[in-house]
Amino acid sequence: MASTSHSSIGAKSMSSVSSRATTATAAAAAAASAIVVASLVAAPPPDFSAALTALQSVFDIDRFDRFIALFGVWPNKEMVLAGDYAGWCITTQCLDQAFQLSRSELRLGSFSISEAFVGDFSPIRYAFSLLVAAVLGNFFMWTTGIIARLLFTHFDASKCSLPSQLPWPDPPGQSQPFDVPVMEASEEQVARFLAFRGVAPPASDAARRETAAREAMAYMQELWDAKHSGWCHKRYALNEKGLAFPYRAPFMNDWNFVNEHSPSLATVGFGQVVFALEHFLVGTALPLLYLFRRDDSIFYFVMYADMAWETYDMLAMFYRRLSPTGADYTISRYNKAIDNVMVPHHIFGVGFEMMALMAGPGISKAFMAQVLITNHFSGGMMLLAMAVHQTPAMSWPKALLNFQRLVLGSLYATRIVWWGPMSVACLRLTYIYTGDFPDYIASLGLRGLGYEYPLLSPIFLAVFVLLVFYTHFNLDLVQVNKKLLRKAEGRAAAAARGRGM
Repeated sequence: MASTSHSSIGAKSMSSVSSRATTATAAAAAAASAIVVASLVAAPPPDFSAALTALQSVFDIDRFDRFIALFGVWPNKEMVLAGDYAGWCITTQCLDQAFQLSRSELRLGSFSISEAFVGDFSPIRYAFSLLVAAVLGNFFMWTTGIIARLLFTHFDASKCSLPSQLPWPDPPGQSQPFDVPVMEASEEQVARFLAFRGVAPPASDAARRETAAREAMAYMQELWDAKHSGWCHKRYALNEKGLAFPYRAPFMNDWNFVNEHSPSLATVGFGQVVFALEHFLVGTALPLLYLFRRDDSIFYFVMYADMAWETYDMLAMFYRRLSPTGADYTISRYNKAIDNVMVPHHIFGVGFEMMALMAGPGISKAFMAQVLITNHFSGGMMLLAMAVHQTPAMSWPKALLNFQRLVLGSLYATRIVWWGPMSVACLRLTYIYTGDFPDYIASLGLRGLGYEYPLLSPIFLAVFVLLVFYTHFNLDLVQVNKKLLRKAEGRAAAAARGRGM
C-alpha cells in the first residue's frame, strides 16, 4: 500500500512539473510571437525595388511591347516615334477627357434635355437602350416561338414509341429512346403504359394508341427535363466535377421536335437562337462594319445595344429569383443554377464596355471592336451549337459533327489563341496607366497615376480578377463544346457502322 501511495505521489509530482514546463514553454512561445509581430509592424514596408530591377533585367519590356504591337492592340516605341498610335489617342487632351463629367443638350424635336456624360458614357442613353432591349428581347422571343411552333409541331402517332420498361431507366449521360413503336405495341403494353401515366384509356384502339403516343412524348419530356435540371444544379450550384454530360435521346419525329421538348427547355432553345442572332449582328457584323468605315455612330450604337441587351437579361434573372411566381422574362431562359456563371459574365461584359465608354477618346475604338468581334462571334457559334444539338440535326450526324468542329475551332481561335495576347495587352495597359508611361510616351507629356507598385494597385488587381474569371469562363465553354464534339463523333461513328461503312 505504501509503495502504491509513493508511486501515486511521484506521478502527481511528475505531472505537476510537466504541466509547469508546458505552461512555461507556451508562455515563451507567445512572447516570442509577440516580439516577431511587433517587429513586423514596426518594420518599414518591404522594398521590392531590387526584385523588380532583377526581373526587368531578365524581362525585356520593349520586346514585350513589340510582341503586343503585332496584334495591333498597342503601339511599340518605333510606331509611336513614327506617329502611329495603333488607333489610340495618346495625347494629354484625349486622356484628360477620360472619366471626366460633362453635360450637353439632347434635343428631341421641340424638347431638350440636359444630358450628363462620364467620358462618352451617357446614363440617359443607357437607360433608353435598356428599355428598347427589354421590348425587343421579349418580341423576338415571342416571334421565334411562333415560327418554331408553326414549322416543328407536326404530330404523327405512328412515329412515336413506348417504353418497354416502367419506369424507363435513364442513367446519367446519354438518354436512350423508347423501344416499342406505338403501332406495333400490344394492347396490354398500351394499357399498362396508360395506367402507369394515370390516364384513362379511350374507347377505341386508335384513340388509345394516339393517347399513348402523346403520353410517351410527355414522359420523355419529363425524363429529359429532370436529367438536364439535375445536371445543371450539380454542375453550377454544387460545383461537382466529373459528371456525365447529359445528351437527350433522338427525337421520335423530327418535324415535331418542339413538342417533344418540355415548355421550359423549348424556350431555352428559342433564347439561344435569339441571343446568337444578337451576337452575330450587334457583336460581330456591326463592329466589322465600323472597322471598315470608321463611323463613330456605329461604334456607339454597338456599345449601347450590347450593354443594354446583357443588362436586361441579368436584371430579368434577378427578377426571376425575387418574384413569388418565378416568372421568367430572361432572354437566355437558362436553369437558375447557371445564373452563377451568367451573372458574372454579364457583369464583366457590361462593365468592360461601360468603362471603355467612360474612358472616352482615351480608349481605342478599333481595339474595342476587335474585342467585341472575337468574343461575340465565338459566343454566337457556341449558342448556335447548343441549340442545334437539341434539334433534328441529330438525324444528320456527319453534318452535326462537322459543324461542332467548326464551333470548337472558333472557340480555340478566339477564346484561347487570341484571348491570350489580348488579356496580356489589357494588363500591360493597366500597368502603365497606374504606374508610369514608358519614356517614349511620357515624352509626349503624359503621366500615369503614379502607383509605386502598379501590380498591387486596386485598378490592376480588379482588371486581373476580371480577366481570370473570364478566362475560367472561356475554358468552361471549351470543355462543354469538347463534350458535345465527343457526342457528335459517337453518333457519326454509330451511323457509319449502321451503314456498314
